[in-house]
Amino acid sequence: MKKVDRNIYRKKIIYILSFVLFNIVLLFAAMSGSFIINTIIFMSGILLIGHFLYNDSKLYLLYYCIFALCFLFVDLLVSHFISFVITYGNFYFSSLAYLQITVIFLIRIVEYVYIKLFTSFINRREAKVVNKFQSFTFLVIPLFSIIYILTLVYLLQLYAGFEESILLVVNIVLVLILNIYVTHIFDAISKNNTLKNEVNLYHQQSELQHKYYDNLESKYKESRKLIHDIRNHLQSIERLYENKENDLAQKYTSDIHLMLNELNQKYYTSNRILNIILNDKYQIIKSSNINFDCKIGEVSLDFMREIDITTIFANLLDNSIEAAKKVDSDSYIKFHLNKFNDFIVINVINSMKDKPIIKNKKIKSAKDNHDGLGLENIRKTLEKYEGSLVIDFDENEFKVNIVIPN
Repeated sequence: MKKVDRNIYRKKIIYILSFVLFNIVLLFAAMSGSFIINTIIFMSGILLIGHFLYNDSKLYLLYYCIFALCFLFVDLLVSHFISFVITYGNFYFSSLAYLQITVIFLIRIVEYVYIKLFTSFINRREAKVVNKFQSFTFLVIPLFSIIYILTLVYLLQLYAGFEESILLVVNIVLVLILNIYVTHIFDAISKNNTLKNEVNLYHQQSELQHKYYDNLESKYKESRKLIHDIRNHLQSIERLYENKENDLAQKYTSDIHLMLNELNQKYYTSNRILNIILNDKYQIIKSSNINFDCKIGEVSLDFMREIDITTIFANLLDNSIEAAKKVDSDSYIKFHLNKFNDFIVINVINSMKDKPIIKNKKIKSAKDNHDGLGLENIRKTLEKYEGSLVIDFDENEFKVNIVIPN
């Protein structure tokens, strides 16, 4: 579990105590002499330790289940194979102790090889996007496999001849292959979900760029109109001054300055994508009469993929705008991005009217049929860069703090 992807890190003493406790429970289960109890304790222990101490994602819950199940199958398979070879190969051991040591030694070698192969298999997997229904669906196969094997073992305890032992080995092999095949299917679906998510993000990014360049084009047309009429504007201002109407002339000049400022595309940062995002969101913020405080220091985001920059910043600002729009007066958004030592720090603070809804320790969106996926997408994106996200809020204000190692 330490050698595959993990998102949970606790104190070392917790892992040591968990390891010791798990082995004590397994020891008492073994003393019961019941294969069914051993299986249940082993499977439950692996799933609980993996889910609460190493990786709590739904995909890894399946991986831990498949790992434990296949581990038991490998043990059964090797045990029956060794028994078959010893029984029909006329091998002789001077004492039962030597036989037990030999069997245990061989089983441990095979288990070690299996663990190495399974670890290598999991480490090649990168997709992690699965929904609850898919997770439940694919956990059914391992569950049925356990019941099936336990039933076979129980029946063979009543009567087990040569042919029956062969059939048990064949069934174990087939079930093992079936579970590996299910893992491949699950992985393919998971990758498909990841690709769908990325396609949606690319679509979002392309829309932002399209709106950005549309805005540039419209401002270019407006600037041509202004340039075309600039001589007339200057003549009007001159006449006002000639007629001693200085106040009107100054107001006319201010209006011209405002028109020119409106034609400027704001420059927030050297990062092209972030600049596009901020310009696009600023148009929405301005039209919603929200005060926008934007401060960006000397920060380089070159180490991040453009799609990840879009995911983080577009979702952050969309959430802030959605909340700030509902505030009747003194609505505001503060967006600060800077670098401190070897960390990039992002602070987004916005006013809000209603406190967010917390469901399953996650913030639920106020939108219908929407489960706050924006923040979850941000969390998953930050995991790639070992970043952290902290959320805090009170009655009137919502705060998001992000720290990314650079």
